[in-house]
Amino acid sequence: MSETTEAQAPQSAPNLTIADLIMVAQIFQRGASAGIFRAEELKSVGDFYDRLIKFLESAGAITRPQTAEPTVSAETVAQGE
Repeated sequence: MSETTEAQAPQSAPNLTIADLIMVAQIFQRGASAGIFRAEELKSVGDFYDRLIKFLESAGAITRPQTAEPTVSAETVAQGE
């Protein structure tokens, strides 16, 4: 008796780009401005945001001004695509 195996379609790699990560940073910025994060979430959200910004800076996708928090604009997203 022979076993039949179903041909599985090859799974494609996740389609995540630098522009997507920049958009995530924008969501965090807007969410923080709107106060959507609870106090007990602030540290973990902030830690993740800091790591995300450092990654985007190291990838050359954004630059951080010397005196201010990085601002991720729609123009930056367009450049990251």
